[in-house]
Amino acid sequence: MYPIIFKIGQFNLYTHGVMAVIGIIVGGILLYKLAKRRGYSTEFLFDNVIYSVLAGIIGARLTYFFLYRGQFSSIKEVFYLWDGGLVSYGGFILGGIIFALLIRVQKENIMKWLDIYSLSFVSGLFFGRVGNLMAGEYSGVATVSRFNINGLVPIPAYECASLILIFVTLVILLKKKIKVNGMIFFTMITMYGGFRFVIDIWRAESKLFSFISLGQSVSMVLLIIGAIFILLNILNAQKRSGR
Repeated sequence: MYPIIFKIGQFNLYTHGVMAVIGIIVGGILLYKLAKRRGYSTEFLFDNVIYSVLAGIIGARLTYFFLYRGQFSSIKEVFYLWDGGLVSYGGFILGGIIFALLIRVQKENIMKWLDIYSLSFVSGLFFGRVGNLMAGEYSGVATVSRFNINGLVPIPAYECASLILIFVTLVILLKKKIKVNGMIFFTMITMYGGFRFVIDIWRAESKLFSFISLGQSVSMVLLIIGAIFILLNILNAQKRSGR
């Protein structure tokens, strides 16, 4: 694996960082293309993406700091992003909140934007997980399975596979032109929460309770919220069709 692409003196160009930047660019372009295709206003889109990405990085780094404080010898090391250490949930939640607030201030429909934001998020996260894999950040427990890499469960590889399935599902829903705003977004968090809950069984991290980690707890919350939204809309659709 190649955690560092190349070195120039004391400067290191890290693979994970490069792939994360590629993910941000791809996700941003996809969001712009989808917004244009649907006739949404893109006047503030660039600013919204930049602020959301910055908020996401902050959220991901702070979450990592609070979960793994033992790895930091001083508070200033929180700013050492080049050393690695981000938690996707923290970035997703804070970045998503900031994006929604900005859309709200601009008096746009939040849910219709979150629907296309979902595809952008999933595509961007995919490249980030590829970066994890290329950098050798497997984060899985030890295993003798034939699918192991260096004796560990390659968690990023499993996440990449799940993200591809989620993305394909969202594209299908997008093409169906579902009339309920928010359905694509809540499908995304339902699927992502479900996949992450299962995948995190093999993640090497401490358990919040006797059998479940903090990441799995967040996954379960996302799964439940998304499933409730989808179920309520299905029931409402059945009631309307029965009239």
